[in-house]
Amino acid sequence: MLTLSDALAANAVKWPDAVCLADAHRQFTFSELNARTSRLANGLISMGVRPGDAIAVYARNSIEYMEIFHVAARLGMRLVTLNFWLRTTEMAVLLDHSEARFLVIGESAQHEIVAHRALFSKVEHVLVIGNPVIDDAFSWASLMEAGDDADPAIVVDPQAPFWMMYTSGTTGNPKGLHRSFQRTAMCIWAGIIEFGYTRNDRILALSPFFHGVHFMPLMVLQAGGGIYIEPEFKAARVLETIERQKITATFMVPTMLNLLMQEPRFEETDFSALRSVVTGGAALSTATKTCVMEVMGPVLHEFYGASESGFITVLHPEDQWRKERCCGQPCFGAEVQIRDELGHPLRSGEIGEVFSRCEGRFDAYYKDEARTAAVLDNGWFTAGDLGRMDDEGFVYIVDRKSDLIISGGENVYPREIEDVLSSHPGILECAVVGMPDPVWGETVVAVVVPAGEGEPTPKR
Repeated sequence: MLTLSDALAANAVKWPDAVCLADAHRQFTFSELNARTSRLANGLISMGVRPGDAIAVYARNSIEYMEIFHVAARLGMRLVTLNFWLRTTEMAVLLDHSEARFLVIGESAQHEIVAHRALFSKVEHVLVIGNPVIDDAFSWASLMEAGDDADPAIVVDPQAPFWMMYTSGTTGNPKGLHRSFQRTAMCIWAGIIEFGYTRNDRILALSPFFHGVHFMPLMVLQAGGGIYIEPEFKAARVLETIERQKITATFMVPTMLNLLMQEPRFEETDFSALRSVVTGGAALSTATKTCVMEVMGPVLHEFYGASESGFITVLHPEDQWRKERCCGQPCFGAEVQIRDELGHPLRSGEIGEVFSRCEGRFDAYYKDEARTAAVLDNGWFTAGDLGRMDDEGFVYIVDRKSDLIISGGENVYPREIEDVLSSHPGILECAVVGMPDPVWGETVVAVVVPAGEGEPTPKR
């Protein structure tokens, strides 16, 4: 079993001088990143870290954030990645639930932390990415001064929890899911195989590192490739970076792709180095998919999955044109079943609840056996999505079970209406919901974001 840290150490031997991590101001080779990881790990040991301790991160994307992933793996720690959009009071609920002893924060978050320090009773040490202004805080960089390059030689239990993230619960009922070191490794290996990442890839990391899609950059790094980090998404800069840095791979949610398409120089950008754009996390409209494929080339990989399940299906570029509104076939190592309300598998073409099983899924919700049992059935997970499977094993997500609209006794799937509306040139984004109706039970309502000036019309 290879942890992230084990893979980094191995790559430092194989390709010591290859640049593996960079941003607009700095870059590090595998050898340098491995040495920094050891020094940082030894610095944390000097502060009393023990295997199993939780270290939480509340910060934007950075080189330091990537280091934290590998340091936690080297020390056998539980890494808790927190949404940086949370208010400090909301974060405090999750810190208390996760029992984090160590908290790493971005420089700009310090004043809020000081104002609410009393809420973080379980946090013993605060580390700052940047210059600390909190009296009892340390800078992340100072850890390297306290440590040395020697491997800490910590024996990591592969079944122990490693990566923990929260999907809800900032107001009193936290839902924190965690993966073991082994399941994290399995998710990464399966992704490397499925997406074909190699040491020749250079991935542009855009999505927040607290999110499960951060698996993508981790896959490329473990395969021997490089990561280029942007701290936040700005469409014009992203296009420049893809072109200038010869980016070969990236992940973008559909909203990011829509914003790129609105940029004046989108169609003029040189995408010749780009071979893989993975998208997911929300439904991708047919109109967006068509534009991406026509301008960027045959690069689009559309996946289906959840934070708990990992990557379940992928629709690769060669199938994009022939499989409309499809999310692909099961990924390497994944199984998918469509089941009826009694839990029985359905035949091809029939709509039911989507269940999946793979070795890269989450282990459990932290300190919540009841919630874990509610979504796992002998290793099979469901997020409550409705879908169908065709004769070739391709999966189509129809909608969320909870989003289903029943109007006049008929099932109406919002996603299908949204896809039609998104094809209108005057609509940038849309959402369809059901509203109570005294006659029909529910009526269909669409909320739209216009593209450009003015309101959409039947002709525009």
